[in-house]
Amino acid sequence: MTTHTGVYESTASYAELADRINNAQRIVVTTHRKPDGDAIGSVVGLCRGLQSIGKDATNLFIGPVEHCLRMAAGDTPINLYEEIGLPEEEPDLIIVADTGAWTQLEALEKWLRANRDKVIGLDHHANGDDVAVQRVVDTSAAACTQVVMELFEEMGVSLGTGRNSVAEALFIGLGTDTGWFRFSNADARCFADASKLLEQKIDRYQLYRALEETARPARMELLQRMLASLEYVGSVAIMSLRSIDFQETNGSSLDLIGLVNTPMVLDTVQAAVLLTDTDPTVTKMSFRSKPSLPGAPDTLIDVNKLANKFDGGGHVHAAGARVFAPLDEVKQRLIDLIQDL
Repeated sequence: MTTHTGVYESTASYAELADRINNAQRIVVTTHRKPDGDAIGSVVGLCRGLQSIGKDATNLFIGPVEHCLRMAAGDTPINLYEEIGLPEEEPDLIIVADTGAWTQLEALEKWLRANRDKVIGLDHHANGDDVAVQRVVDTSAAACTQVVMELFEEMGVSLGTGRNSVAEALFIGLGTDTGWFRFSNADARCFADASKLLEQKIDRYQLYRALEETARPARMELLQRMLASLEYVGSVAIMSLRSIDFQETNGSSLDLIGLVNTPMVLDTVQAAVLLTDTDPTVTKMSFRSKPSLPGAPDTLIDVNKLANKFDGGGHVHAAGARVFAPLDEVKQRLIDLIQDL
């Protein structure tokens, strides 16, 4: 497994990345495996914006991709690596958005390394690797789509208007990565950017409905089982779902989006972790946390640091990891780490 090494930070300016894009014609835009709303919004927004200025821009996703995100992508085709493989034609440029971690790009790692001089990056995560030698990493951004907005402002690319616009795609990322503006990362810049996007006549409610109100019944069954597994270690809620749970409910990892946040409604819970093993050889960990209690900074649980212990990462309040070990073993390691906090 590739682990994070060195310092992960910006190595280029927006102007330098814009220059790379302006000097390329055939561009492939990709992101991390199992893309979330921010990843989809960033990639689709980039493709739409670059196509609007005459670039031959296509997307390449490592699945699976939620049905609701396919719906939200509108008229932009979702190209899955698992279905079409690598691009037949050599690209002039490859843009990696919303990640800089090899562990999230395993299916494309060989291809990306072979084209290393063609790769640039846009990200807002605190941890990553040298996937893109030239990259902008803005950890102050609530969503990667805000980083895309900054790039397009530098390039003079229009946000468009209405359905299937650049603005719509970027709003998807901003809305989902802030919990529809409920999370602590929804700061003044976030609301200013949201306002700018909403001015482009996008239908906020229809996007919300497509993304948040189109779940399958399996989601409710998995939620019930997840809550039945709930246990508390200090102020951390730990839950688990095992392969048998997915088999018996006919559910999948795509039915779990956002469920890890459920215990966060409790006053006594500062963080929540969901462990799953749809593949019994791999344990996936999803971490969430709240800001510290008023006047008690020591109550903050930085889940990015916690995820780092499992070669994962993300943000202070949202992170993830994939561990090649049995769920029970990973869970015990997690409990030991929490007890040592």
